[in-house]
Amino acid sequence: MKLKLLFILIVSSSAICFSQEKIKNAKESLKKNESSSSGSSKVTTRTTTSSSSSYDDNNNLYFDSFWEELAFNVFLGVGIGRAEYTEINPYPYYADGYGEYTRDFDGNTKRTNFKIGANFLIDRIKGIELNAVFKPIPIAGLEVSHLNFSEKGLLGSESLNITSINANYYRFREKYFSLWWGAGATYVGNEVDTWGFSYNIGTEIYPVKPLSFLFSWKQSFINDSEVDVFKAQTKYHLKRTALYTGYHDFNLGSENVSGIVFGIEYTF
Repeated sequence: MKLKLLFILIVSSSAICFSQEKIKNAKESLKKNESSSSGSSKVTTRTTTSSSSSYDDNNNLYFDSFWEELAFNVFLGVGIGRAEYTEINPYPYYADGYGEYTRDFDGNTKRTNFKIGANFLIDRIKGIELNAVFKPIPIAGLEVSHLNFSEKGLLGSESLNITSINANYYRFREKYFSLWWGAGATYVGNEVDTWGFSYNIGTEIYPVKPLSFLFSWKQSFINDSEVDVFKAQTKYHLKRTALYTGYHDFNLGSENVSGIVFGIEYTF
């Protein structure tokens, strides 16, 4: 009996320690590869002036083509269809209407919109996200999110903080759905301490009062690795307040964290 109890304790301790390694491994995989950087420096110092000049030319060409391709992809669809004038409802399903956007203007429809929210990830690794979206005009918005992942074990605790800022273009603003894409930057804190480029795409569908469904994808490039975020949410709207649940999947470098979320958002 004592041996069995001892075995259970050893297995449990090992499982906890293994779980604790997840955030640590994620941070290690997102850090800059110092050996690659030093190797590149050595190669660079040995190159001749002509090869260095050739490298700079090629690098500039790559840089120019990268930003041209980025601009094309971010604003792809601007000329597709006719972008009709819309305004923003005070909240989804306002006055028996649908969605966030409307063409039935009255004294209560708005040109600007501001939302704040928070959600909690239910998993062995705890996740808390705070987010806000400000739209100064109906077709454009600034989205900010802050994620905190934490896990505890016998050896202590580990945490990882990720902050993203994206400028979004809300290309399709229809009665029953909206669709947007955008680009920006992501900062991974703690021992990683690095900024990287990010892009995102998302849609929210309003099929029947008081429900809506949101799907979004965001990818961030951090050093030689990536942070990917997929969200699927079902929202229940109570005027300016929305309660939601769903599934969030995070690829944090070499590690994956996913689970059910519960959240709330409020529209001003």
